[in-house]
Amino acid sequence: MSFEKTAHPSRIKIFVSAHKPASFPDCASILPIQVGAANVQAAGKPLFEDTLHDNVGDNISQKNPMYCELTAQYWAWKNADANYYGFCHYRRYFDFSDTPHRQNSYGEIMDAAITPEAIAEYGIDDDSIAKAVEGWDVITTPMNNVREFDGFVSLKDHWNADPHLQLKDLRHMYDVLCAMHPEYQVDADTVLNGTRAAFCNMFIMRKAIFQEYCEWLFPILDEFTAHWDYSAADVQTLRTPGHLSERLLNIFLAHKQRTGSNWKIKRLQCVHFTNPEPFMPLEPLNTNPRFTVPVLFAADDNYVPMLTTTIYSLLKNASSERYYDIIVLERNITSENKHGIIDFLSQFENATIRFLDVSRAISGFDLTTSNAHISIETYYRFIIQEALPFYKKVLYLDCDLVVNGNIAELYDTDLGNTAIGAVPDIDFIGNLNMKNGERMDYVNHQLHMSKPYGYFQAGVLLMNLERMREIHTVREWLEIAQKPGFIYNDQDILNMECEGSVTYLPYEWNVMHDCGGRVHGVFDFAPANMFHKYMESRKSPKIVHYAGYDKPWKNPWCDFAPLYWDYASETPFSLQMMALLSGVEKPEPAQHHERAIAEDSPIRKYADVLAPVGSKQREIMKVVARKIQGKR
Repeated sequence: MSFEKTAHPSRIKIFVSAHKPASFPDCASILPIQVGAANVQAAGKPLFEDTLHDNVGDNISQKNPMYCELTAQYWAWKNADANYYGFCHYRRYFDFSDTPHRQNSYGEIMDAAITPEAIAEYGIDDDSIAKAVEGWDVITTPMNNVREFDGFVSLKDHWNADPHLQLKDLRHMYDVLCAMHPEYQVDADTVLNGTRAAFCNMFIMRKAIFQEYCEWLFPILDEFTAHWDYSAADVQTLRTPGHLSERLLNIFLAHKQRTGSNWKIKRLQCVHFTNPEPFMPLEPLNTNPRFTVPVLFAADDNYVPMLTTTIYSLLKNASSERYYDIIVLERNITSENKHGIIDFLSQFENATIRFLDVSRAISGFDLTTSNAHISIETYYRFIIQEALPFYKKVLYLDCDLVVNGNIAELYDTDLGNTAIGAVPDIDFIGNLNMKNGERMDYVNHQLHMSKPYGYFQAGVLLMNLERMREIHTVREWLEIAQKPGFIYNDQDILNMECEGSVTYLPYEWNVMHDCGGRVHGVFDFAPANMFHKYMESRKSPKIVHYAGYDKPWKNPWCDFAPLYWDYASETPFSLQMMALLSGVEKPEPAQHHERAIAEDSPIRKYADVLAPVGSKQREIMKVVARKIQGKR
């Protein structure tokens, strides 16, 4: 489908500027347009498919580095026809619904992905858009008070706080405006010296108003840039004309309101989507499914060293006669770390490593955990049944374990019509027999399990996806996960919902280590036959699971730690794990800031004596100095 046309069946056209691939609502009123398309083509890169391009017809596409989304605005002005013209960004849209939504201190509704649920929530459809727009002359985002942002005393102050924007450029624009339109000076003074404005450069206007605005705006910006020295401007400073237009929009509307235009102006909330990227579903591998073993993990960027260790141990012990589809469910693993994992594991020719971003799948759900050593990633297993429709059965493994046997043997277990294959949780079951009765009471009143001694450990799961789909949809699983009161979160939920549909696996496939002396303080409270099976499994474990707080990358003396380090020491992330052993946490990304005391300050020579570089006194002095000066 091509969008390269000037006619469109909708009377309302809202152009969505994009310079990166993104998902877009599918309705006639929303028209995605790639901005800076001329520069993309000049660089020999392909243009987006199924969007408009701002380098067609009468255009200023090459000015996109300076004019930002204004190149889409100019294109619409010169090449499109509509009753209403509107402008949004690929990350930001108007909330066209009738429902007020909670917003942050910057006046934005924060959401994750552009999903069908989100589109319905914010009314980004033709009917809702028409209902919200028709009858109004101008629509913008709400008027926000910059004093409430960070205590700015004016829009000038707000502008000057951006390290890439120069106050002299704002003054230059002011001078150009006053020279070209002296009747606007009082409005420019009111807006720039005031504290309230509509931000994000988002608006919807009737045709006549939009044409008048463009005829007024672009000559001002052209005159500004004609006498603006940007030869040494950095990438962000180069965007100054785009930032100026945001202020000019407010000045234009203020003038029209003051001079009696009597325009009906409406303010709609702005929705900011943090993950607007298009969803890329996984496809089946081009391998014989009879010999393919799909194994899934869930991790974040901080857990990359442990994830790599677990996968490495699995593949090192895997049968060479099988093929392994390794899929990592994640949201924030960096490209650098993904490439590092793939490069290291490329030594195994019978395996493919793939990553699936689950942001869209969990969007809109308030997921929390009850234990410090349990992360949000634990819930990702609930989406597997929908994310991998081409698989009937998969293995799911936690990342705090090592595989010491041929995982294909586990995968080949016949589940029959049961939903789950898992090992009994001897820790939980041991707690059931404690005299205080707390865990048994929890099972009876929170989990409502009729056979509590059948509770399984969910760090190693063989999942019958067809059966899981029959029990609950992904939405139903995640809705249950939002409910409070669970001790072990997803594990409790799986036990509660899958009771009676479990195939119990040999203990060797999930040998939990002795965390905090629990073998002879908790495990030995379990029924005798279970405890004996567990103790026997410790002699030849096929999977060792470091469940709990005592991890081998934190304590090299913990149970089964030497086995873990046999694998971990051979990965490219071993130094990071050794740093964790030494108590060195992963540093936050470095952020540049101004010196607390300037290099040429006369105070500096005294500060160097009283608080030498690297001393605790120095750090305290910097904090105090920054607070006094209002610096970060």
